[in-house]
Amino acid sequence: MLSLSEQTNHALQQALHKILKALARLVLRFGWSYEQFDEIAKQAFVEVAVQDFALPGRKATDSRTAVVTGLSRKEVKRLRLLREAQKEHETPAQYNRAARVLNGWLRDRNYQDAAGSPLVLDIEGEVSFTSLVKAHGGDIPVRAVLDELVFIGAVLRQEDGNVRVLHQAYVSTGDMSDKLTILGTDVMLLIDTILHNLDCESDDAYLQLKLSYDNLPEEALPLLQRIAAEDGRILLQQLNRWFADKDRDSNKDATEGTGRYYAGVGLYFFSRRVDK
Repeated sequence: MLSLSEQTNHALQQALHKILKALARLVLRFGWSYEQFDEIAKQAFVEVAVQDFALPGRKATDSRTAVVTGLSRKEVKRLRLLREAQKEHETPAQYNRAARVLNGWLRDRNYQDAAGSPLVLDIEGEVSFTSLVKAHGGDIPVRAVLDELVFIGAVLRQEDGNVRVLHQAYVSTGDMSDKLTILGTDVMLLIDTILHNLDCESDDAYLQLKLSYDNLPEEALPLLQRIAAEDGRILLQQLNRWFADKDRDSNKDATEGTGRYYAGVGLYFFSRRVDK
C-alpha cells in the first residue's frame, strides 16, 4: 500500500468527497438510508481486501482482512459469509440482451455485407433476425427483442417485413435495473482506468481524455450534445470494427495470442449548471 504525503492525503479526501456526493445522490434518490449504503461499502472493502491485498503466495485470512480494512475480525467473517451467500443467487451482470443482439448485428460477420455494414434481415431463415437473436440474445423471445429495438429507434421494420438497422447504438429506455447495471459497470470501468493511470508509466497509460468549458450558454447545449452524440457514434462504429476483428467470438480466425481480456472504449457527454 502507498504511503501518503499530507498533500496527497488531502487530494484523496477531495476526490473521495466528489465521488461520494455523486453516490449520495444515487442512494438518496432511491430512498436508501446511510446504514444500507454503509453495509454495501463494508462488503466492498472486505471483497477488495481479499481479492487484491492478500499477502503474496498466501490465502487471505479474516485476521489479515481485518488489519487491512480496520473492521473487526468478527465483522469481516459476517460480511464475507453474507457476500458468499449472495453470490450463490446472483446471475452474471449483463447489459440488456436487446443491446447484445444489436451489438452482435454490428460485429458478427455472418450478419454483415462485404463492406461490413449490417445486413437487412428477414424475420425467419438461416441468416435472419431470429437466428441473430438466438446467437446473441440467449433464450429471450424474438418478438420482445424486436419490439424493444423498434421502440428505441435502433431498427426499422420495413413494409416488406424485413428489419434493418437505423442507429448503431443502444440506449436503454426501459427497465430501471438495466440502467443501474450500466451505471455500476461503466462507473467501475472508468474508475479502474483512472486507478491504472495513477501508478503506471506514461507509455502504458490507458486512454483517458476529456474536454470541457465552463462558460457556455444554455442555448448552445442541445447543439453540442447532438454533435457529440453523432461524432461519438461514428468513432465507436470505427473502433467496433477493429475490436471485433480481434475478438475470438466475432472473428473465428482471430485465434492467435494468449489469455482472455475485456477491453473497450467509452464516451459520455456531461452538463452541469455553474453556480456563481
